[in-house]
Amino acid sequence: MSDPAPTYADQPPTASEGAGTARVPLGAWLSLLAVTLGITAVQIDSTAVAVANPAIATDLAATPEQIRWVTTGYLLALSALLVPAGTVADRIGRKKAFLIGACGLSLASLLCGMSGSVEMLIGARIAQAVFASLLGAAGLAVLKETFPPRRLPAVLGVFGAVTAVAIAGGPLLGGVLVEYASWSWVFYLNLPLGILGALLGGTAAKESARQRPGPLDLLGALTLTAAMVSTVWGITGAQDGGWSSGRTLGSVSVGVVLLAVFVLIEARSEHAMVAPGRCKDRSVPVGLLLTLVTTFVFFAVVFHLTYYFQSVQGKSALTAAVGLLPLTAAVALAAPLAGWVMEQLGLKGTLILGPVLFLGALVLFLRIDADTCGWQLATPLVLTGLGAGFLLVAAVRTIVGNAPVARAGVASGIQQSMQQLGGTLGVALFGSLLGSSVNANFPAALRAELDGQGRAAAALAGNDSVRESVALGFPFSARDTVEEQLSTVARQKGDAMSTDRLDHLADTVTRVAHHTFIDGMHLVFTVSAVTAVLAGLLALLVRDTEPQREQPAAAPGNTSRIS
Repeated sequence: MSDPAPTYADQPPTASEGAGTARVPLGAWLSLLAVTLGITAVQIDSTAVAVANPAIATDLAATPEQIRWVTTGYLLALSALLVPAGTVADRIGRKKAFLIGACGLSLASLLCGMSGSVEMLIGARIAQAVFASLLGAAGLAVLKETFPPRRLPAVLGVFGAVTAVAIAGGPLLGGVLVEYASWSWVFYLNLPLGILGALLGGTAAKESARQRPGPLDLLGALTLTAAMVSTVWGITGAQDGGWSSGRTLGSVSVGVVLLAVFVLIEARSEHAMVAPGRCKDRSVPVGLLLTLVTTFVFFAVVFHLTYYFQSVQGKSALTAAVGLLPLTAAVALAAPLAGWVMEQLGLKGTLILGPVLFLGALVLFLRIDADTCGWQLATPLVLTGLGAGFLLVAAVRTIVGNAPVARAGVASGIQQSMQQLGGTLGVALFGSLLGSSVNANFPAALRAELDGQGRAAAALAGNDSVRESVALGFPFSARDTVEEQLSTVARQKGDAMSTDRLDHLADTVTRVAHHTFIDGMHLVFTVSAVTAVLAGLLALLVRDTEPQREQPAAAPGNTSRIS
């Protein structure tokens, strides 16, 4: 296929470029469209599938442990392979890696939709993650290679906004597809996205690779992969076993040790994959931490509000997703706004503005109660979307914009790996925090409400399934468990409990459960607010710098450079 899009790193500057008025060819914009289509498919696989899991479990007769692996398998493989995939993309060519990733993701998605067993689905999901890591790592590198420096902030803004919109809109899209089609269409949707992205990328993108790549850092790649797998495995396991369990502490500890070994390997290697000693700009590691914090807080908000809408307020999955539309719309609006804000406030100012908006949203979320109306949530949802959009766009600009072109694939892989890790950590850590709050407060609150019904209160307060339901917002179906438990206690006492009395007690338990869940949500939002403040302080360390570009060799007597 032809390669019409010029590579700006290979071109000498022009006077118009120096003035910031360089005309970007059509091929560059087509490359941007190809990358955004591909990254949309990757992000949909990270969020929309969660909505489809109940339908998948019913259709494929999957156990809870198996259905968790539908998500965990994808997450483990993607988090572990993003950085090595960036190294591969830098070596074999970013365009080639992107095309392999897009085509492979389409084929793996087809296999997911056609799966007749949960084992086949899990295997296809892991294959999805392998190709998604190539696509994601190569995509940003293609953009950095294709666009001139002065256009790069706006382009990275579009990329960051598409990523955030796909994350926020994934549950809504998944809910629509599951309700009006089937769970298979959550995966089939990737086919047109991946195929069209591959066609556009193959036609428009310019190939680039490291000129003299040297030997592959195989030991570093294997160590980092093992470190990420162990860490993510421990984090996801904390939701079931708790943070003090042997599996959680052991897996996270092994991950930390392997990460330290990886840093030592990279510091000593002549052909290091990441080469931490060569990163002299503190903005890059700060940008990585801000990426992690952004998805850490963002996923905590989306995850718990989804349960709040469905369990506490009794809305359907689709209606709950519609309730999050202000968030999705705000993230989409942050795309064009982020570029303008960076022009007005600079990169550092934009990175500080994001946590400020987060903080305002989280303070407003602390006013939530069981009867909060949708319009009352619109303002904090919009603030959350704008804060996440600004932070994600600016963090991408900080990381990839400051990375040399030769290592753009690795920089992209690290950025997206931190993004995945932040979301995983947010859901697991805050889920555990809310669960601990429920275990500490629910039994005492229930005994206080059921004064005079001591035996019933003790039975319900000590019931593990009831407490687990409270940690998930206590959906309407949990009332059935409560009524069965109350009936059992009444029969044991020889008490013929009337229907009215049973309903009254069930209503009381439901009210206490909802209040306990909301109190736990308030704790989550308080910790998130503290995290936002720390992120704002961290953003002060970022330098406002122009994107790094590899310069062409100057002709004799010519000292001009690309600004």
